[in-house]
Amino acid sequence: MADEGTLATTAEVLLAIGENASADQILEANTNIWIKWAEGDITALAVNDIVANYEEIGTNFKRYFSQVAANRAAWYAINQDQDNFGLATSQSKLNIFLESWNAFVKLMKDKADFMDLIGL
Repeated sequence: MADEGTLATTAEVLLAIGENASADQILEANTNIWIKWAEGDITALAVNDIVANYEEIGTNFKRYFSQVAANRAAWYAINQDQDNFGLATSQSKLNIFLESWNAFVKLMKDKADFMDLIGL
């Protein structure tokens, strides 16, 4: 099976999840779903089909969207299966991903300037 997402790869999601990822979290079919959910979240928030317009985005901005998508997908993965982590660890990971997402949300609030900057 191959990565099906555009903004992030399975490897990036697994790096974000970190050590002790569960069998369900390692399964590429699942990470593909979580990446697509993350891409949907990003597109909805940006009110721009970032995935469809991916080729128009500069390389450095692609890396930013990759990080946001991987972190969001990892957030979904850990929310679904927290059993391999202690409660404090899973909550800490979820909080870190939420902070990353909140930074993206804040950026999108001023999205007109940002979208101009990335050329969309």
